[in-house]
Amino acid sequence: MSKVALVFPYFRTKAPTEMLFSPLGVASLTAQLRRLGIETRIFDCTFKTFDQIKDDIIAFHPDILGIYSMITLSRNTYRLAEIVRTYLPACLLVAGGPMPTLYPERYSERFDAVFQGEADLSFPRFCQDYFDLKISRNSLQRMPLQNYAGLFINNHLVTIDNPCIHHSEAEIGTFPLPDRSDFDHLAYQREWFQKTGSKTTSIMTTLGCPFNCDFCSKPVFGNLFRRRNLDSVFAEIESILHLGYDSLWIADDNFTLSLSYLKSFCQRMAERQLNWACLSRSTGIDQEIAALMKGAGCKRVYLGLESGSPATLKLMNKKATLVDGLNAVYHFQKAGIEVAAFFIVGYPGESNADIEETFKYALKLPLDEISFNVPFPLPGSKLFERAREIDEEKDWDKENEVTFVYQTEFDQTWLKQRIDQTMQKFKENKPLNKI
Repeated sequence: MSKVALVFPYFRTKAPTEMLFSPLGVASLTAQLRRLGIETRIFDCTFKTFDQIKDDIIAFHPDILGIYSMITLSRNTYRLAEIVRTYLPACLLVAGGPMPTLYPERYSERFDAVFQGEADLSFPRFCQDYFDLKISRNSLQRMPLQNYAGLFINNHLVTIDNPCIHHSEAEIGTFPLPDRSDFDHLAYQREWFQKTGSKTTSIMTTLGCPFNCDFCSKPVFGNLFRRRNLDSVFAEIESILHLGYDSLWIADDNFTLSLSYLKSFCQRMAERQLNWACLSRSTGIDQEIAALMKGAGCKRVYLGLESGSPATLKLMNKKATLVDGLNAVYHFQKAGIEVAAFFIVGYPGESNADIEETFKYALKLPLDEISFNVPFPLPGSKLFERAREIDEEKDWDKENEVTFVYQTEFDQTWLKQRIDQTMQKFKENKPLNKI
């Protein structure tokens, strides 16, 4: 029987900032493939060693192997591709995810095919046709290659670069729930329980982001904001509860963007005894919204406040003000929701005085958690285009909050010292820093 393997090439770093979630992208593709009757297995590297994954993949002996790749997973992606090419020479190698979407020509040097953007429908159809037509990796030109959105192939036999698409809300409504059956749920739950006392997993209810922050890259989901049908969302939540989880991380970039959708979600969620946390923009939040979220089980909100300097927020094209941030924190805290905030310091074009304003702003707010990062020029972002002399040899897969991967005018030692001092002051003030 023809077989597909999907690989999530993250191996644990055990860094203090590590947040472990089973990968929803490969789970969604697996559900689509299995609905077509294709034998599919997920290889989640999170709790495995490289040698274990290598042996497991070879033993499974897939006909097609797809690897999800992003900037911090690039090295693991290429390493696994070399293993497959060495030990399974007939296997068709496929890459997908943010980095292959941005740089398909780079990945095509090591992969037979690349799927750019949202491949929920096109990749499973490609696999089905590949098997039905009895194609090999050396005869892809026999397939109707123009039929698969986002497909990129560039070799001596085939050259094709199909446009990416973004699925409509109606199409998304027909998708099966992500198939989570291949994940080691006990391992994920054990790690979360030891860290937080809860058993948390992730879910996505909306896709896409209409904003254009300077530091952000969104090659897969793009600018088109789409909402999932809430019946499907709550069916997925029920399946998550049956797996033994008791808490949700809502991984949407813009969960609080559509207030009508948010209110409907909260009204239905209030019937369940389930805690959850989410990302939120600072705009549009009032006391009614915050109270509704609290009543629906929201325990913590993460705000990307980014800076305490209006000039830096303008550089970032953030489309939010200091007052927006202040009001959102106030409303959430008053409702009894914990608030964490992310800040970026050392942004190209800002001054030391701007950075000091960010430290002051962060200490002034009644926050439960803060974090400071230096700019991370994600490929596909405006920041990436402007950053000078990016060091592609720098180890981007290590979680280090004060290491620049490009040439910067800021004194890294001074910046780290000021971050450490601010974090220490935050810890000292935290018991008093409440509304």
